[in-house]
Amino acid sequence: MKKALDAICVKGLPKRDIKNANRVNLLTLLWVVTLMLSTYLAGEGMLTSPIALTIAIAIHAIVGIAMLLSYKHFLTQLDEMERKVQLGALALAVGVAIISFSSYSILEEATTLPPLNTAYLIALMALTYIVGIFKGRLAYR
Repeated sequence: MKKALDAICVKGLPKRDIKNANRVNLLTLLWVVTLMLSTYLAGEGMLTSPIALTIAIAIHAIVGIAMLLSYKHFLTQLDEMERKVQLGALALAVGVAIISFSSYSILEEATTLPPLNTAYLIALMALTYIVGIFKGRLAYR
């Protein structure tokens, strides 16, 4: 149990890595907020103006690009072991997303399933990535 808590609390990582991870996490949270806010405003009919829609998409994209650049910086600053944990988690998340999306697409075509909500795919990827991080940190501790 202690190993699992250490993996969750990122014990053993240098302060620089924790600082970089916190920056990535903050930008990820901000990106999710821009996604939720933009989706809500669009659903309420508040983004009917081309200017408002362009602003919402631009803000979301700019925060997303900042998040990606921050994550890239985070990865380049990591030691070899933690980088391996991160890349393994990314591979797991992408693989699960591809398999899940393609399987759902077949089921959608073959039956009367509703179109896939992309929010579920993003949530699945995020949760799988988190599981991959914990699994990798436990394996290398």
